[in-house]
Amino acid sequence: MKKTLPLIFFGSSQFSVFVLKEFLKKYQPLLVVTLKAKPAGRGLKIQLNPVYNLCLKEKLNVIEFEDWEKFKTDFELLKPLAGAIAGFSKIIPKEIINLFPKGILNIHPSLLPKYRGPNPIREVILNNEKETGVTLFLIDELVDHGPIIHQKVLPLLGKENYQELEAKLGKLGGEILNERIENYLEGKEILVPQNESLATYTKKITKEDGLLNLDDGYETWDRKIRALNPWPGTYLKINDKILKIFSIEKIKEGDLPKEILKTKSGEFFTFKNELGLKLNNAFIFLKEVQLEGRKKMS
Repeated sequence: MKKTLPLIFFGSSQFSVFVLKEFLKKYQPLLVVTLKAKPAGRGLKIQLNPVYNLCLKEKLNVIEFEDWEKFKTDFELLKPLAGAIAGFSKIIPKEIINLFPKGILNIHPSLLPKYRGPNPIREVILNNEKETGVTLFLIDELVDHGPIIHQKVLPLLGKENYQELEAKLGKLGGEILNERIENYLEGKEILVPQNESLATYTKKITKEDGLLNLDDGYETWDRKIRALNPWPGTYLKINDKILKIFSIEKIKEGDLPKEILKTKSGEFFTFKNELGLKLNNAFIFLKEVQLEGRKKMS
């Protein structure tokens, strides 16, 4: 039987699901707090977030966040020792942090103090980092700023896409939480302040960030496509239409006939029933695309 810890888990993203799934292999929290369902898809139907669905499946005590005054009531009923956050997407005010005798821990998918903020996974791919990792730390009122309990490094191959890396880091984060949480609650962990001189910050990603530039080289295209799908997605604008591009493949120039090698940068071509495009430093096949108003296709 799983051991119930005096802990409240905060999460609302797919990253949260990966962390929570790993955590549940050994423990279960007193309560899971997640965000309210939002309209999604073409029909704008209300869809439960993935954390809530997991809690229903695992029969966990779960609530949808309303406001911090309501949360105080739930807190008083349970009287937890600590909290744990993984992808909650909401800043927790200092007065709420102070309610927890042992504070609130955060499972952050980067090697802090590098890549603080909302998009560490995407920016690690965009910047072609050779490694990333997960940091377990004690939060304060500043963003991703508190002292570190433990970190684990994950080497990168340079081929990972966002979803693959999110899953790996979420699992790793759950493993760290399982390894360290009881020692932390018993006061046996040494907390190390972050080195502020090494801090870097990520920004919010918008739909505009997904626009692909025909003047950019293959490496930039490859990183953007791997980092920004499925959201916000990567695309070209062609004759006032959006062409979404989900995957590409670099072509060896020796495999192409002479007439295609004369193709200018930014021009499309067809070869062996494949749609190709000349970038400024490479020829590529567009392996999976979606024209505005149409279905995804090869």
